[in-house]
Amino acid sequence: MTSAKCLSLATLLCLCPVIAAGTSVEDASTCLTDSTSGRDRKDLVKWIFLAISKHPEISSLASSGPADDEESNRRVGELFTRLIADDCPAEINKMITEHGASSISLAFEVLGSVAMQELMVHPDVQGVFSGLEKYSDQERIAPVLKPK
Repeated sequence: MTSAKCLSLATLLCLCPVIAAGTSVEDASTCLTDSTSGRDRKDLVKWIFLAISKHPEISSLASSGPADDEESNRRVGELFTRLIADDCPAEINKMITEHGASSISLAFEVLGSVAMQELMVHPDVQGVFSGLEKYSDQERIAPVLKPK
């Protein structure tokens, strides 16, 4: 396995939270994921990207403006409302009853992970990960990646 593939896999795995809170969290996560379209998940990732792009270490790499932020907040706000109030109210309510209000973040982390995974497999995205190989010392990395 090349270092780029390892990094790509590691990135995907980091985006996949472990659900240990119980079946109500799993049920809510499944409902959220099943209730979203590819467009919904892309909107969610755009919203996350726009938020991250405001960090001073990242801001020079993005060219979004206030109108982009406003539109993204509107779309994801509507999505959030629809998912909780219309699509998954029973699952969300049961999860919160069993695990507290903070458990909602667990269910939405799963949705965010699924959304990120869908984008990460695009050939253009994979092309950037593959570019890592040019700067990685495969001779030093290969022995570590072999099972002993």
